[in-house]
Amino acid sequence: MASIVVLLAVFVMTLGNVTIHATVGLFGRSIGLSEFQVGVIIASSALLFVLTSLYWGRSADERGRRPVILWGLAGAAVSLLLFGTLFTLKRGDTDVLVAFLALLGARTIYGLLCGGVQPAATAYMADITNHCDRAAGVAMVGAAFGLGTMVGPVLVALLVGYGFAVAPLVACFLTVLTAIIVVALLREVPPTAAMSTSSPTASTGRITPYLALAFVFHFAFAGLQATNAFYIQDTLKVDTIEAVQRATLVSLAFATSSFAFQVFAVRLLKWSPSMLLSAGFVVCGGASVACLLVPDFSWLMLSFGVMGIGFAASQSGLTAGASLASNGNRQGRVAGQLQAAVSAAWIIGPLAGAALYEVSMSGPLMLTAAAMALGLFALFAVTVPRAA
Repeated sequence: MASIVVLLAVFVMTLGNVTIHATVGLFGRSIGLSEFQVGVIIASSALLFVLTSLYWGRSADERGRRPVILWGLAGAAVSLLLFGTLFTLKRGDTDVLVAFLALLGARTIYGLLCGGVQPAATAYMADITNHCDRAAGVAMVGAAFGLGTMVGPVLVALLVGYGFAVAPLVACFLTVLTAIIVVALLREVPPTAAMSTSSPTASTGRITPYLALAFVFHFAFAGLQATNAFYIQDTLKVDTIEAVQRATLVSLAFATSSFAFQVFAVRLLKWSPSMLLSAGFVVCGGASVACLLVPDFSWLMLSFGVMGIGFAASQSGLTAGASLASNGNRQGRVAGQLQAAVSAAWIIGPLAGAALYEVSMSGPLMLTAAAMALGLFALFAVTVPRAA
């Protein structure tokens, strides 16, 4: 039951975040914000995650997983409530700069307080799993995240007809309800014996390769996500509305296959982190090349669906590998470091992807394939700890 509560917290946090991603752009345009201002609002949380993830990860080790998760849920609820309130504004109700600063403030609360939820959840799953089950355990955190990315857009699509404010306010209610459940049902558990008897600092250096791999991996995918809709429109020669619809379907295929692999395949296969990483890099690289062929939309959807499987395998391998390489009772710190590396990639990656796309529309896909090849080289030619 406790693990379900932890995964519920990750799911609800992600769902709330996705409702903001899906609505703030169109809302901002409706009240006169520029695309750049909207981009600053969204990117601010990633920057703050880079700056705060290490603190929250350390807090999860020193103060416990439960309080860090509760702080994150509280911050998310306040942020969503503010967004819901601000989303009732109409053009001319207030100065555009004031509206921008208010929205940025709401996003800043999220960035400052919510960066610990996923590291604390990952650390909790590490606490309750042994070495053999670690990949399956931490993969469930990724699955909860993935489910939130799938349900969030559906929630927005169902509720946006009632106004921009409704979806964030519903997500706020669900976040508060989840916080109550966490208070009532979640209890701290001691780490497994193998972890608790290890030196907390004995293997710090062994985590660095996983942090580097995580940055390179997510850097490529951040650039790819930022240009997917453009690639679909320019390749298939469709109008803007149809491009958005098809890009949404492609993203859904990616997320669905990724979710299914993390929930079912990782547990059944019981592969080591290095096996998951190797397979994931190969699959992602191959799918990236396949996307360049693009005979039709069905082929593109299939390619991204396969890429989602590779993404899930690689992400599960990265998280489990870093967790096992750390040993010691420092799982929160490790998860926080990993999240900081990922967040940094998602700040820089979209800018690099957009710049590459201006040079060649196949650039982001070629970058992804190259990043996967680099990852494989690091696994086989550079010393990356084989933790299981």
